[in-house]
Amino acid sequence: MTTQTQTRRIGVPEIRARKGTEPIVSLTAYTTPMARMLDPHVDFLLVGDSLGMVVLRL
Repeated sequence: MTTQTQTRRIGVPEIRARKGTEPIVSLTAYTTPMARMLDPHVDFLLVGDSLGMVVLRL
């Protein structure tokens, strides 16, 4: 059973307006499940596996 919550999306103009006045919360998620868990709690989220590309490179 999954539950979906409505997440308010913000854009670049709102982030720029907050710069220097209010903290902006940003995190990086390396997997889709982690991104889904973090999304409601941050202003913006970077999603990618560039760390895996570096760590697993032989």
